[in-house]
Amino acid sequence: MLKVTSGQVMDDASRAALASGRAEPALGLLIDSLMEMKGLSDREGEVIAGAALEAEAPVDMASDALDRVFAAIEKGGARRPAPEYSELIKLPRGLVDAILSAEAGSGWSGAGPGVRKLKLNLGGEARAEVIRIDSGVAIPWHTHKGQEVTLCLVGGYSDGRGSYGPGDVVTADPTIRHQPIADDDGPCFVLAITDAPLKFEGVIGVIQKIIGD
Repeated sequence: MLKVTSGQVMDDASRAALASGRAEPALGLLIDSLMEMKGLSDREGEVIAGAALEAEAPVDMASDALDRVFAAIEKGGARRPAPEYSELIKLPRGLVDAILSAEAGSGWSGAGPGVRKLKLNLGGEARAEVIRIDSGVAIPWHTHKGQEVTLCLVGGYSDGRGSYGPGDVVTADPTIRHQPIADDDGPCFVLAITDAPLKFEGVIGVIQKIIGD
């Protein structure tokens, strides 16, 4: 499990890895959401933006620049639509925007008793989904055909390897067999990034083989 604290300072190698990860839209959204949840993005952004501004040559402002600024402020102050689940409204803005876009498209779908998922349409090779698990509900036992990175967004869950809450990142690969179970105190929401389907056991595994997923 990856735990990131708000006091952590990234070195050049970490920044390079994050930049590489952002090349894949799904993983980039996870990285940016994690950094914002941990209060890291603003500080990193200020350093990067400050350096960029210092390197820029001054230019004359357009005659309508002030009008465009006020128009942008007025637009930004307009009331935004809320996600279907109110718990999600306080998540990082980029993630909320992706959720709203997905809800306006295909929307949430059932993924078993007490489980719903929302596929985010981000492009790229990896698949990104927000998964909602009802309080106390267990995801069926499964392994992985590829890599999975999961960011806990709201609530918490455990899977036999550990217990996780908002801001915790968990990775899994084909060597991992587990059964995530939502905590009893409320629903759990996670952002899951995968590069291959999961491999379920039991009845769901049989159905998966039949449909060829």
